Amino acid sequence: METIAPILPVLFVGGLVALVVVTTRSRRRRERVALAAQWDWMLREREARRPTGVRMLQVESVYQRARRGSKARVRWCDSGAVQDAWFQGWHAPPGAFVLAVGQTGWGPHNQIRNVLYVGPGQVYGWAPAAASVAWQRLQATA
Repeated sequence: METIAPILPVLFVGGLVALVVVTTRSRRRRERVALAAQWDWMLREREARRPTGVRMLQVESVYQRARRGSKARVRWCDSGAVQDAWFQGWHAPPGAFVLAVGQTGWGPHNQIRNVLYVGPGQVYGWAPAAASVAWQRLQATA
């Protein structure tokens, strides 16, 4: 029994480390699966809403957050076109993919002629940038 006593704390710590590693990997896997599911939903929703004019865009950067919304630079996923956008009543997360519909018009504050105006209720869903990567990784391992 005397020879086992010094080893017990080492075994205990080793067991704790193994438990933390397994738990962390499991949590990351669950997060990746949830993100992939969110991206899968975005793809299906984009196709279902396409006839109504809903398109997917990615928020490249947000250059102003105001009380009533945010101004951003966005890239349309289908064409790659870049334009400024005003999201009224919503703070667009940088990097996010967004399903939205809006109107293009004159931007009086920045003198830009083709600002996309996305009003309240015109954002139909969004996913963080990591969602598409998680979905691609899950597809590669399936």
